[in-house]
Amino acid sequence: MSAPAEITLNVPIEIDGARHDKIAVASFDAIANFRTNSPEQVIRSMSQVFGVPRRVIRHLDPADAQRAGDLVVALLNETSPSFR
Repeated sequence: MSAPAEITLNVPIEIDGARHDKIAVASFDAIANFRTNSPEQVIRSMSQVFGVPRRVIRHLDPADAQRAGDLVVALLNETSPSFR
């Protein structure tokens, strides 16, 4: 696997006294089941992938959310067969 399995947040988040400076992939199985049918499903899927409460995902800085999404896409691309 060439993609890193975690990102350091540019804007750390504190939810209920827990500080999140990084988010790391907690479940590679959740990546295979990632849903994009609605914003709620994307938030739920990202929280499952990274093993954090949905509130953490909802409070991500837009640039950090983009990087987290890019990580999920990169990991999906690595595990999906290529037809090129």
